[in-house]
Amino acid sequence: MRRLVFLTLLFVFSCSSVQINGEGRFRVETIGSIKENCRKFLGRKVVIRGTYRGWNCPKACGIPPVTRSDVCIEDGTGCIYSLPFLSPIKDRGKKVVFSATVKLKGDLCYVKPVRIYEVK
Repeated sequence: MRRLVFLTLLFVFSCSSVQINGEGRFRVETIGSIKENCRKFLGRKVVIRGTYRGWNCPKACGIPPVTRSDVCIEDGTGCIYSLPFLSPIKDRGKKVVFSATVKLKGDLCYVKPVRIYEVK
């Protein structure tokens, strides 16, 4: 019983959320979770908080799934490609919060931005 309570608390408090423009609270998905469960998230809108890497993508991110112009976003759990939504050069390194639709091309998971909430 104690173990069940601990696991429940761990799950509840490990979920991150963000309030955006007073519109409500949204669950922030980690990039690692999106990539591990891409088919589960496929077609769904997710909110992501991370660092905009532009074209300076780590090797762990792999190859761009759609075009060579794809950019990448990184958080503490991984890196994912996105269709461009900021300048790949001038905005590199900025912290972003945005909503996006999860897409799949072949076996490569990526996101298509829908709305940008914050750029710092």
